[in-house]
Amino acid sequence: PEPGTRLEQSGHNYSAPRMLFLPDGRCRLYCLERDENGNGRGIISALSSDGGLTFQKEPGVRIAQDTVYDALVAFACEIICVDDRYVMYYAGYSQPRRAYILRAVSDDGLTWQKDREPVLFPEPGGLDAAKCSEMCVLKLRHPNGDPTGYRMLYEACDGTAENERGVWR
Repeated sequence: PEPGTRLEQSGHNYSAPRMLFLPDGRCRLYCLERDENGNGRGIISALSSDGGLTFQKEPGVRIAQDTVYDALVAFACEIICVDDRYVMYYAGYSQPRRAYILRAVSDDGLTWQKDREPVLFPEPGGLDAAKCSEMCVLKLRHPNGDPTGYRMLYEACDGTAENERGVWR
């Protein structure tokens, strides 16, 4: 572990960080911002010009918690670049016992347009009957090195225990 705090602001808590390396050598951090009462504000961003040792918060919110699918919290984003556009997948909770994987796109990494419906949502009776959350996206390659597509791995909860907790996979 390296000493020091990367991003800090009085009265705020930051979690679920993800990093995007920019073409100009800087890096952009995306993370959930919560206020002093623990209320999520949504996914915010901060820039670093020193390789991620320190970050300066950028104005505004990248992904606001403003839809039925992310009203409780939006966090744990994964960002990839596809055809010169940024694609973000992120976890959204509509309520404590219901989580979705959502998607948004951006031309600049700052202004995002959300899809209207989840990419993945709880399926009754399935391994993810209660929650689909906290994913990672992998770029797949053919043995010759050519890109062939993407694969998403995600956390799932079947909701089989009391209060829809259940088994996490």
